[in-house]
Amino acid sequence: MKCDRCPYRPERSEAGDYPDCFAGEEDQREFKDGSYGCRFTRKQLDRMYEEYSEYLGDMGTDMGVEYDFRNKGWNLQTALSNMMHMVGMWPEGVRHAYKRHGKIFYRPYRNYWAGANKYLDYFSGAVGITEKTEPTESEKLPVYRLTNYGLRFLGRHIGVMIYPEED
Repeated sequence: MKCDRCPYRPERSEAGDYPDCFAGEEDQREFKDGSYGCRFTRKQLDRMYEEYSEYLGDMGTDMGVEYDFRNKGWNLQTALSNMMHMVGMWPEGVRHAYKRHGKIFYRPYRNYWAGANKYLDYFSGAVGITEKTEPTESEKLPVYRLTNYGLRFLGRHIGVMIYPEED
């Protein structure tokens, strides 16, 4: 797409270049009419913009969670171990992740935690990583489950692509 028509074109810097363009230098080209642009279509640029926005949001959430845990004196690895147990990855050997084309995947067979847990209680607040179901008269303990955002959060921290829960 030509830079003149690109909706994601950043403002020109004082040097006269476009430093924050999604397209790298290897993707830039000069058209026959002398104008410059990249090899991407509008649809590709929209997808790249969405991925980049999602990446920045996830990075902000991760930094905020790590900062809160450090201030409260909590251990993030313990919370991640609890979340791994929720989806059946902990203790080791219960159900294994598998590797395809250099990426690691995991399909959980459960997604719940029954019992009080300060880490999961924190995640069920404004962060939205877990959902908490309060106990009824017959139940004695609260039940937590990971949301789809929580599965992505856990997957980012342990380096595994976790699918949504099996039906």
